[in-house]
Amino acid sequence: MSSPFFSIIIPVYNGLTHDLPICLESIWSQPLDTSIYEVICVDDCSTDDTRKWLAKEAEKHNNLRVIKHIVNKRQGGGKNTGVREACGKYILFIDQDDYYHFGALKKIFDHLQTIDLDILVTDFSIQYNGINNNVSQGHYNNNKVMDGESFVKQNGNPNAPWRLVINRNFYLHIQLSFEENTRIEDVDWGVKVFFYAQRVQFSPIIAIQYVKTRSNTTENLCKHKEILKDWILGGVRTLDVANSLYINSQARYKIAGLAAAYFDYGIKYVFGLNASVKEKLLLVSLVPDIQENSKFVKVAKRMPYLFCVASVFSPPFFRMLRMYKHFKKARKLNKSTS
Repeated sequence: MSSPFFSIIIPVYNGLTHDLPICLESIWSQPLDTSIYEVICVDDCSTDDTRKWLAKEAEKHNNLRVIKHIVNKRQGGGKNTGVREACGKYILFIDQDDYYHFGALKKIFDHLQTIDLDILVTDFSIQYNGINNNVSQGHYNNNKVMDGESFVKQNGNPNAPWRLVINRNFYLHIQLSFEENTRIEDVDWGVKVFFYAQRVQFSPIIAIQYVKTRSNTTENLCKHKEILKDWILGGVRTLDVANSLYINSQARYKIAGLAAAYFDYGIKYVFGLNASVKEKLLLVSLVPDIQENSKFVKVAKRMPYLFCVASVFSPPFFRMLRMYKHFKKARKLNKSTS
């Protein structure tokens, strides 16, 4: 039996409550012979009936393989396991709550019959709270083949793994892996994989519908100190890549800028976080002092204790102020109607 052309890797955790059936159906419905692709679902210790459901799916689809973790390793661990099991010429990643546009895999397959690449970068669209937007969200004007450093210099870093179609031999050769046991596993991974790539191309194929809901937005996720810690440490690892692999590259400033954006987001959410001063101080201490930091981050680093104390007392103050304004407005309305 010949090896498949694509290995599609899906890290899974409680997939039945995160639209995994929709994701898989979007693959099965592709106008592509099933011998061309394999699907690898890596179950990361689901606590619902996902494993049973996947076992039944595997009986119906002989190109579906289900790998079961015995310990939870989060998204990065699922991706690493999937890569080790993959047999395809090219590797694709997709999150369990996203799905492929009809015909997307056929378009990617046809394109890769005409050219050999390390990385193909695809376009995507967004679905937010059930509203579809099938318009391009990640278009680049240049679709010439170039090395990864040049791509990052021109376009920044499309660090979402689900945008990339990666040559498996190239990926195994550079011996790269995702950070495991963290919620932010891909930001530093993205800048690393592009550094080593010699043949990168953007294609305007809108491959994936990226599904966003209120529960999985950054604004909601960053209400938790554990996630904020992972978020900031993702920026730290990215900065390390900028100062090592990209130290003599003209793309370094974009990588450092990406890290600084993670620090800026993180510190802004630390300010509104429901946590103690001690817990907030620990998070602020994780952020390095760099030139690229925003003024807000620089203030937090220069006066961390004052910043954290102010952040603890400010939210209640502003809530009381809003309540007072509502009270005055209601009182004024009552007087005008009496």
